[in-house]
Amino acid sequence: MPRDNDHIQEWTRLATRTDQAVEASLRWLRTQRLTDFYAYADAAIPLIEEALPAYLDRWGERLPGPGLAPVPVPVVKIAVPLVQQHHVAADHHTVVGQVREARALRVRGEALAGRHLTDVQRAEHWTGGHAEHLFAEGHIARAMDLLVRADGLLCAGDRRLAAVGVRLTHARLLRELGDHDKALLLLEGFEEWLRAQQRPGEGRVGLENGHEWSLPDLARAVEAEQRFHLFQRLLDLKAGLFADTERYAEAERLYRELRPDMGPFAGLQLASLAWRRGDAGAAGELLDALAPVFEDSGVSKASGPSEGPAELPSGYPEGALDFRRTAYCLLRARVANASEEALEWCAAGLSTAADLPQPDLEWKLHAERARLLRSAERFTSAQAAYGEAVRIVDQRRRVSTGLRWDNSYLAERLPVLHEALDLAVERRDALAALGLMDMLKARSFAARLALLPVPGADAPTADERELAEVTAELNALEYGDVKSEPGPDAAARAAGARELRIRRRRLVERIRRDDPRWRAVTEGAPVDFEEAVGAVAERVWRLPGDPGVPGGRVRRAALSLYRRQGRVVAVVVSPDGVEVGAQVLSGEVVRALEEYGKRLRESAGADVDRTPLDFSPAFGVALEDLVPRRLVEAALAADTLLVVPHADLHGLPWQLLTALGRPLVRHTAVGALPNLTSLPTLDRPSARSVRVSLFGVPDQPDHLGLNQLAEVEGELCDLERLYGSERLLSRTATGARADVRTLLGLLDRQGGPGTVLHLSCHATAAGDDPYDAGLHLADGRLGIAQLAVRRVRYDEVVLSACSGALRPGGTVRAEGRVRVVGDDAITLAHVFQETGAAFVLGSPAPVGDRSARAFGLAWHRHRVGGMSPLRAARAAACNLLDEGRLARHNWAGFTGFGCR
Repeated sequence: MPRDNDHIQEWTRLATRTDQAVEASLRWLRTQRLTDFYAYADAAIPLIEEALPAYLDRWGERLPGPGLAPVPVPVVKIAVPLVQQHHVAADHHTVVGQVREARALRVRGEALAGRHLTDVQRAEHWTGGHAEHLFAEGHIARAMDLLVRADGLLCAGDRRLAAVGVRLTHARLLRELGDHDKALLLLEGFEEWLRAQQRPGEGRVGLENGHEWSLPDLARAVEAEQRFHLFQRLLDLKAGLFADTERYAEAERLYRELRPDMGPFAGLQLASLAWRRGDAGAAGELLDALAPVFEDSGVSKASGPSEGPAELPSGYPEGALDFRRTAYCLLRARVANASEEALEWCAAGLSTAADLPQPDLEWKLHAERARLLRSAERFTSAQAAYGEAVRIVDQRRRVSTGLRWDNSYLAERLPVLHEALDLAVERRDALAALGLMDMLKARSFAARLALLPVPGADAPTADERELAEVTAELNALEYGDVKSEPGPDAAARAAGARELRIRRRRLVERIRRDDPRWRAVTEGAPVDFEEAVGAVAERVWRLPGDPGVPGGRVRRAALSLYRRQGRVVAVVVSPDGVEVGAQVLSGEVVRALEEYGKRLRESAGADVDRTPLDFSPAFGVALEDLVPRRLVEAALAADTLLVVPHADLHGLPWQLLTALGRPLVRHTAVGALPNLTSLPTLDRPSARSVRVSLFGVPDQPDHLGLNQLAEVEGELCDLERLYGSERLLSRTATGARADVRTLLGLLDRQGGPGTVLHLSCHATAAGDDPYDAGLHLADGRLGIAQLAVRRVRYDEVVLSACSGALRPGGTVRAEGRVRVVGDDAITLAHVFQETGAAFVLGSPAPVGDRSARAFGLAWHRHRVGGMSPLRAARAAACNLLDEGRLARHNWAGFTGFGCR
């Protein structure tokens, strides 16, 4: 390359700019003062805008040719600090409320990292900050995936110190999600490794002390400083996780080890630990000792934060106290002797948090304030404070993070939501109670329903292809021509099946977390609670062509329930208004519900003829034993009642539950919903004229232990005659043709407005593995895992199968054991709705073969006659009650999941 004066001048300019940026960044590194931060920003950012692009466009990383032209700094050495600078600058803009500027900086920084850093360099210098930003924006799955990939790259590239930083970020975010066990597992071994890396006598290096460093010494000093801070962060995080899991002695040991270097910050954590242990006196004494640091540095109970000096641990930036003042105020409020003083501390903490948003502390401050106001009988203000706490908690639930994290996040926050609900009930604020109850039920289900399909979403992802392969292997093990005798082969097959089920659970969780539609959600899940209430409370609405209803006009009501401990909170929403009440359950009713639930799960998939699961006659419990009578009467005044159950109430046979002396279905048409928020999406007008696809599996391999369904062939023949060839969407699939491939083909290619998919087969209930539920087909099982990643085009689905709507309860398996606290709707029936169907006819209980045939045929007959799905279900139930030929417990579970 020839010499060129212009080239030399540009190299000189680049070198000058680089020197300015490096000098400013070192000054910032040593002092952490905001003035030096601005100097670094002013010097660094123009490098991107001016010098660096010219350098890259014209020469790449090549030298400009022979001569005395200055040699530029390699691109990566410029790009790395600039990428980091963009993180810090964007965070600064976010804190001061300049969201648009922050977003622009992140976009530019991400582009810079993508162009000029290798995968490993991006993992080390970009991933942590970018993942934290994604997490804060609600894109939790993307953040976690980014950190996992970065961890793998850094470990493979022998960049273990950088990997520690990534894992610390990952574990801290897991802690925010309440996944303490996984966070601790992630940090396992790193404490010992970092201790071993410390040289004898090595502690803080003290870059801020003005010492003049040679470059090699500076590099070693910076690495030692990095090791020291990572070690502190790791011990602090582990101690917090130990405290969260009530391992208080281990937490205290680590905090005391940190105290010489972290000073008041470790003292604050020890005060928090004392409060957790119930020793408010010890916590107060520790806080008193910290007062000169936190209060003299600007906390005033009356006016909130103000400027002032603070005694910081050596080497901490001047803003380090700001992020801990909020926690200090919260603890002060918790240990205060007088409620007015505690309220002042809450106000001070919220004032501090207004400048430095800390959602995880803000909701706790609002909750503490609400408790104080409630105890002072300032109920209106208390309810408003609870509302703020609930709003902050709910922001992170706007998208699903998978079954594990959805529930672990909610578990810690559940008591506050319960307190808010109790207050709403006490004040008879029915709408507030209804909103809180709905917030606690199947949030992921409602959010998924509201998301629009994305172009190209039907093309399978790599994870979905792997899921199909895992399912095929599992089916080969379960459905192959094998004998059931014990032995080495049987043990190996069982072990292989267990491993495949674990892989399946992990894949489904990842697929559901990484749904590309979540990326469009930035301001909350697109569901509208007020619209849901309005739709239910609407005084009249027309069901097109619904015979038997004068003028097609009908009244609709909803009964939303929430069971906690020994009582049920109930809200009725009807055309006449909204009303709330609570019913204390008698010991007999509690025992009946427990026994019924036990029998329901024990008999899942069994021969129901020997299992009396008609709840009201079997246990002598009526609806008015669960719900205040005045609310029962208001609910039964409507022509259609939508029941929104909770917890073990989901499994009740709602159509045949006794209400005011006779089955509920004798009063009104009954539908069930997971939550009221899903109503606007599911409330699609039902077509008067319907067409059908028929699918049935009468026989199963003997080794599966499933009885033959002798009525399926006759059931399908009955339905063929009822619909006639002109209303059949496809050839009836039965026998060997009723396989997985055929059903998937129907789901992918058939359907549309006014279409029904009828499935007659055995089903497996979820048990403790929510993704193990499935339909037994001719050649294998089609499970929830595969259905959840598809798009169903049928308006209505009939599950003529046992336990297709039975929910998993208590603790389930999903990337480990998970306690279900969010009332998640994970059943075959709900997955069909979640993926496109507006209505599903199914049963949480086993159903008899003959009864299923009779009920299904009656439903189809009324549906073909023009009735809506729910009214057809009511008519079918009344037909079977009138005839009296079939024992009620053989079909009691059939329920219409939908709202029309």
